[in-house]
Amino acid sequence: MQDIPVDTRIFHFRDGWLVAKYDDMPYYRNNLSCKRGYKRSLNAVDLIVFHPADKTLYLIESKDYRKHPRTKKKTPAEEFVDKVTDTLTGLVPTMLCSSEITEEVVKIREGVWESEKLRLIYQFEQPAKHSKLFPRVFDPSEIQMKLRQDLRCFDPHVLVIEAATQNKVAWTVD
Repeated sequence: MQDIPVDTRIFHFRDGWLVAKYDDMPYYRNNLSCKRGYKRSLNAVDLIVFHPADKTLYLIESKDYRKHPRTKKKTPAEEFVDKVTDTLTGLVPTMLCSSEITEEVVKIREGVWESEKLRLIYQFEQPAKHSKLFPRVFDPSEIQMKLRQDLRCFDPHVLVIEAATQNKVAWTVD
C-alpha cells in the first residue's frame, strides 16, 4: 500500500500504481510554477497517478474546506479547469525536458506514455452538515456537471467526490 500525503489528507493506493505529486517535481517547481516570477505561471493538480492494469492516467486535485472556508474569487470548477489544462500543458515538457531524473519522473513518464485513458478526479470536501460556522456552500453535483461540460474533450466523465462518494474510485482517502 502506498500512502501519499496531500495537504491535510492521506491518499492510499494499492501497490503497483504509479503515483507522483506533480507540484513537487523539480522541473515543475523550477520552471513552471509561480516561484520563477513569470507573469502567469502554470497551476498543477496534486497527484498524477497511473494504473497499469487498465492503462489509465488519473489527474487528481484535492480540496478540503471542512475547517477553513473557501476565499478565492474563482469558482471551484474554474480553478479545477485551470489546474487540469495547465497540468496537461506542462506534463510533456516535464517528461521530456527534466534534467533531474528522479524516481518520480521515471515512474510517471512511463505512465504518461503508456496510458490509453485519462480520468479527472476532484476530491472536494466540505462539512458533512451545513452550519453557520462551517457552511456547505457548493453542491458537488453542480460542480461535476460544469466540469463535464468544460472538460469533456479530456474526460466526459469527470468525477467530483467526497467522503460520502469515495466508493466510486479504487483508492481511499483519510
